[in-house]
Amino acid sequence: MPASVAELRDLEAAFAGWGEHVEDHPLDWMDWTRRQWEYVELVARCTLALFRAGNQVGKTVVGAALTIARCLGYDLATGTRLTAPIEAWVVCTSWSQAVAIMTKVWSLVPKDELAPGQRFNPRSGFGKDNPALVFSNGSILRFRTTNQGAEALAGATIDWVWIDEPTDLDIFRELQKRVMRRAGKVIITLTPINRPCEWLHEMVDKGVLPEVHAKLDAAALTFRGTGQRMRLADGTEMSDAWVGEQRRITPAMFSPVVLDGEWETRPEGVFFKAWDGTKHVRDQVTTNVGAGARLSWRLGIDYAAADREFGQVAVLVKVLEVSRRDGSRDVYAHVVDEVVVTGATTTETFADEVLSMLARNGVRWEMLATIYGDNPVTSQWEAKSNTATARRVAHRLGMPLRALRPVILSAKDGPRAQSLKEPGCRFLHAQMVMTRLFVHSRCKHLIKGFETWDYSDSHPYKDVIDALRYALKPTIFPYGSSAGPVIRTAP
Repeated sequence: MPASVAELRDLEAAFAGWGEHVEDHPLDWMDWTRRQWEYVELVARCTLALFRAGNQVGKTVVGAALTIARCLGYDLATGTRLTAPIEAWVVCTSWSQAVAIMTKVWSLVPKDELAPGQRFNPRSGFGKDNPALVFSNGSILRFRTTNQGAEALAGATIDWVWIDEPTDLDIFRELQKRVMRRAGKVIITLTPINRPCEWLHEMVDKGVLPEVHAKLDAAALTFRGTGQRMRLADGTEMSDAWVGEQRRITPAMFSPVVLDGEWETRPEGVFFKAWDGTKHVRDQVTTNVGAGARLSWRLGIDYAAADREFGQVAVLVKVLEVSRRDGSRDVYAHVVDEVVVTGATTTETFADEVLSMLARNGVRWEMLATIYGDNPVTSQWEAKSNTATARRVAHRLGMPLRALRPVILSAKDGPRAQSLKEPGCRFLHAQMVMTRLFVHSRCKHLIKGFETWDYSDSHPYKDVIDALRYALKPTIFPYGSSAGPVIRTAP
């Protein structure tokens, strides 16, 4: 019998209510991959547990879900009711990482389970002054960073700690003490990169730290309930073909760690194996600059000690960024010129060479979109720095230093400055794979560097590659984050 109008309206109202519940309570409807669920079950059994994986396999999601569930007072694996309220901490290495975690937590937490007045800002998360999320049952979830060391974490007695990404051993030990009195738990989700992880590796080998290791394969990317693959934010399916593309664009040295979560990288001779002079060396690059495209000039500067033959370097890059409908960008970079002099060269001479390079390419200082330079280097003769270079440039241009625009910014600002080398080099390699990085034939030192660099800091052409990374810093890290580059695969 056909349904009546009233019955259809009741059915419509029921579906509308169901949709609202799914949106407001996403954890009730989550489908987990095999590896994620293994970790959920491991955490239910253990007071200490590690989820080790490469990028893109849902480490943050499962860490956030476990933490939210504990704050709500139940076990995610079994649904068993647990004591509440509690105090839980999310521990990150940097503020930018903390905001990213807050964003994920806010997307998963049921809003009707929060205390009145809880707000989230995409830029500042839950606020920079002791950021926290308060639940209606009295539980408090605080977000802490490790920038100030272990002492800043001392004193508190809490129930739960979620450590996202590698931290130092003294930080870990301090956090263990925080949960000891209440027999709480410490969960860790990470990719073993950017910080020393030998102590974690040793704990796993000794059986002290139980873990789930998720390699980038079907088990880590396929949902248990639906059998469907995970997708990126833009809807791209993480299929076997997508996995193959990630392995193609990722340097062989980093692939074991950043894709499969292995403990160590594997140095294998020349780093930029995708470099091909027949494809990447071009004096002219024709690009179709249409609507949504942005063209800019970038300058990167590296300083070095007097004993470095090719130590002081400046690299001039023309960058084309083309916006996509999904909000991402395709990036094309053409390195048009370089200045390479010995580390013993004076700041005055070096700055003059930089200005001469700009002039022969028809670029004025004020036309540069960004300039990033290395940390200061001091020798027995003089100190080389961004300020000293800027002072000489301003003098040559006949203006006071305070009027010089753009200013030379530090390429290594931020607490994770030393971890920027790896994602920057991965970005350059991916650009080579997709034939989006080109070098003018006059840039002989950079070409030689791409042909021979072995990723070591002692290599003679390491500095010119550093200068290129600095020049492209705003493109590699477009949102000011040091968490990792935005790398797109070819369409």
